[in-house]
Amino acid sequence: MYLDRLEFKNDVFIGVDPRCRMGVGVCLILSSITISHSLILGGLVLGLGFCLIRDISTALLRLIPVNLFVLFLWLTLPLGGIGLRDALKEALVYTLRINAAALTYMAAIIPLGAGGLANALVKFRCPAKLTALFLLTYRYIFVMYERVFISLRAMLIRQPRQNTRERWASYTAVFGTALVGAVLRAQKTGKAMEARGFNGVIPVTRNFSWKRRDTLFLGAGLFLSSGLRVLDRFLAGTSWNF
Repeated sequence: MYLDRLEFKNDVFIGVDPRCRMGVGVCLILSSITISHSLILGGLVLGLGFCLIRDISTALLRLIPVNLFVLFLWLTLPLGGIGLRDALKEALVYTLRINAAALTYMAAIIPLGAGGLANALVKFRCPAKLTALFLLTYRYIFVMYERVFISLRAMLIRQPRQNTRERWASYTAVFGTALVGAVLRAQKTGKAMEARGFNGVIPVTRNFSWKRRDTLFLGAGLFLSSGLRVLDRFLAGTSWNF
């Protein structure tokens, strides 16, 4: 859930109950990582990409680190003692699985934002302190990122000539200062929250009302996730199993 340029501006499933979106998203992710037919996975990736078409540039930027990890599979699977064709087939299947799961997460869950996701977790009876920890950690990651980014920019502008050792020492000082500052700020924030009566429970800040479209969305999502697995098993025993 990035901010600024990597934040999704359009939500194709706006208005759908967050609990329903989380349930459908989890079911589709679990189905996508168990499918072994490349044609089904490719169709699923294309369909999810179409859902994110208005934010496709943001989705592609988010997929870069995902596929950098996948690149290691393409480099290492051929070294595993199996044939080159089988290794490339396995790498393709894993690549499509990972991208399908990531796109499902982007389409169904990420647009909820940290606040919407925290509200849904509370409604799902998730441990209250775990939900609060998630929300506060999400916020503080970006506080630390902003502190480190500004410090690095200032260092690059003002730094004198340095050799490699001195430069890495400067980077160490920047990250160490940011970490110490984060700890001190966290302590101050915790004391301020306790002084205001915070008991570790994030209150629900939105109203939840299950509607007909939520039922239809949930039914369609469950039908799709189960249908894909049935289709995968059917095609596995036919000549279309590539």
